[in-house]
Amino acid sequence: MLRAGRSAAGGRWALSALTSVAPPAVPAVEPWKLSVGTLLGRHPRTPAVAHKLLGLLDDYGAVHLGPEKVGFDGQEIDWDKVVEIRTRNAFEVLTTSSLERDVDRIREFLPPVPGRKWAVTKAGEALATVVLAALERGSVEQRLDELTVPARIVHRGGLLGRQHTLDAGSFAAAALVVVGPAAESLIATARQRGIPVLPAEQPVEAERAARVAVLRERTDAVARLLGRIEQGDPEAEGGPAVPPVEAVPLDKAPLDNGPQPHAR
Repeated sequence: MLRAGRSAAGGRWALSALTSVAPPAVPAVEPWKLSVGTLLGRHPRTPAVAHKLLGLLDDYGAVHLGPEKVGFDGQEIDWDKVVEIRTRNAFEVLTTSSLERDVDRIREFLPPVPGRKWAVTKAGEALATVVLAALERGSVEQRLDELTVPARIVHRGGLLGRQHTLDAGSFAAAALVVVGPAAESLIATARQRGIPVLPAEQPVEAERAARVAVLRERTDAVARLLGRIEQGDPEAEGGPAVPPVEAVPLDKAPLDNGPQPHAR
């Protein structure tokens, strides 16, 4: 069950949109996708001028899942080419630095056309809200450093069939934490096809006390980021621009390295 938590002020719409998306079957029996664009398309007050931009965000941060293909962020891989699925520790994936990079990428990605300010603000809200919901789950329901998500796809590609990896970004990984059946479906579909699912390494006990403190700081930092995004929310195209995302000075230890950029 999703909790509104600190995302209730401006991010309630994103949680409502997320819960309105029916989860996939376990294992998958038909194509299923969840993305930032999916959530924006379900916003109750989408300006007409922003509709054209929703298509550009349709694959942004996406989780693609089905009986034939699987993938992240607009890149779908035929299951026949998947070598293995690797789960990753949710604590290592859901970092403030990776979230900030994704917010900046959206700002750079969308062209300067009518509706851009609204789309940038709401996309940032959706990103931060879903990541915050995942972090808060780690604070309330289950230790985040004990929770793993299927966030890396190893697959064959190119004429030579060399192995490549495709990593889930912050939104996709957070969505897999919050929408548990989607993660279960991805793993079950892989196993149904005889594809190995390799578990992530668990942290040693000595690291766990430090991780609790870092998780609390990280959750607070994402809540502050969401607040800054909400403050820049324009009521119309002529409203104020979304303020730049400030660096959050808590990534001081290797605990918060975050995922590397997608390897194609």
